Amino acid sequence: MITTVSLNPAIDKTILLSSMDRGGVNRIAGAREDIGGKAINVAKILNRLGVETRICGFIGGENKQRVEELIAHEHLEYNFLEVEGLTRTNTKIVELDAGMTTDLNEQGFYIQDVQMVQLKDLMHNMAKDSQFTVFSGSIPKGLPDSIYKELIIEGAKDTKAVLDADGDLLVEGIKAGPYMIKPNIHELETAFQVTLSSTDEIVRFSRELIRTYQIRIVLVSMGAKGALLITDEECFHAGPVDVVVKSTVGAGDSMIAGMLYGIEQGLPLQEAFGYAAACGTLAVTKEGTQSFSLEEVKQMYEKVVVTKV
Repeated sequence: MITTVSLNPAIDKTILLSSMDRGGVNRIAGAREDIGGKAINVAKILNRLGVETRICGFIGGENKQRVEELIAHEHLEYNFLEVEGLTRTNTKIVELDAGMTTDLNEQGFYIQDVQMVQLKDLMHNMAKDSQFTVFSGSIPKGLPDSIYKELIIEGAKDTKAVLDADGDLLVEGIKAGPYMIKPNIHELETAFQVTLSSTDEIVRFSRELIRTYQIRIVLVSMGAKGALLITDEECFHAGPVDVVVKSTVGAGDSMIAGMLYGIEQGLPLQEAFGYAAACGTLAVTKEGTQSFSLEEVKQMYEKVVVTKV
């Protein structure tokens, strides 16, 4: 079982435009709604890959029915704590001609102290039968930047934590010693106020984090330059695959899902990393946060080139 923790879920509304006339009238080429938020995106992909998965976290009571309808469409198991307010809507404006996506993300609901205590109890129980627990994405108002660290500590003895966050959430979260972190290169540089201009510098800095915080794996996505998987002993590079990019939304989440799929299948890290790269590549070929099949992943896996660094 893999549990993904969605503290600030979202309805992802994707609007497709041929091009954007800023300040003018724009005709929409297409639109769709999906259940989203980074942790839910991870769960959707894992579920499509046949990995037993569930989601926990918070849900807004005011639009609970719509959120549950979208989750049911993905056939996902979930256990949410209901709170006052709306689950946020994140609007993605995709300019097809420019290959550009603009995110308009709402803040979401507010979490009271008592609900934070309830969340910790829920997490403590779910960690007991979770091989991995994924902590991913932004947090709602009312929660401290240390929340991921606190939740990882709650389940430290029972589960392997995967952390995908930025800023102070990442800086604080790694202090709990997660099994794996997955920043993109910009998030890594910004969170720790460093400039990493080469592969050697990325590897060297990542290994400093590994040794300081007892992290097992650092997975760094680098856009058109591919991705790196770094451990204390090994480093692998996955080169980019030439595809038509429709949206970058959910690419990092898909990489996490592919990596965990490979590990759950008992594959060596190099091969699991290949599945991570395959899933990340497939994600950018989809509109919005659409999922994809295991067959598609295996076909893309054959095109991914992973080399030892």
